Amino acid sequence: MGAADVIGRSWANRVDASISLLHLFNENPNGFISRLLTVNETWIHDFDPESKVQLMPWKHASSPPTRKFRVVASVCKVMVTVFWDAVGIVLIDYLEHAVLSQEPTTLI
Repeated sequence: MGAADVIGRSWANRVDASISLLHLFNENPNGFISRLLTVNETWIHDFDPESKVQLMPWKHASSPPTRKFRVVASVCKVMVTVFWDAVGIVLIDYLEHAVLSQEPTTLI
């Protein structure tokens, strides 16, 4: 199967989905938007802002102030998937990036 076949099939799927959505809109224009669910996925850096506070040493009130360090992005990335409808956010799902190794791994 060539690239042109895949592109053609993808285009045909989008056309079919668009026709189905148009049919649903024509049946019930007022309730159409309330039936749609949209999704978006993105990768974000996993920050741990509490660790900065937790790592600060205990000191007396008269002690000199401690140095503040810049917060940097961690090595860990998380895929965030957000689902929403006309009312608002329905679900937020997090999937941690798998650690790459020489051996095959499975995500559960």
